[in-house]
Amino acid sequence: MYHLHFNVYSEEEYKNLDGSQKKLINKGLRRIQEQGMSAGQELRGELKHCRKLKYKKAGLRIIFRQDGDNIEIIEIVAIGKRSEKEVYKDAENRLN
Repeated sequence: MYHLHFNVYSEEEYKNLDGSQKKLINKGLRRIQEQGMSAGQELRGELKHCRKLKYKKAGLRIIFRQDGDNIEIIEIVAIGKRSEKEVYKDAENRLN
């Protein structure tokens, strides 16, 4: 079982989700806890060390990565909507 670490921004994004969105995201977070970096799809470019879980119908994404050298901790970098690739831009800014 992996441990999840939310940064300040992703924690706030999680708090701002409505009930149905939280339900979806919680399902994804459990999957990340169980599978670690095997969960989701690889990203490219500036986010090549990250992975994503996506929920198409809700338009939500969870961007996550291994927390440094500790393979047991997964950092949740960003949670949000894909519209205008906003969640990816936020994730890039937080990692740079």
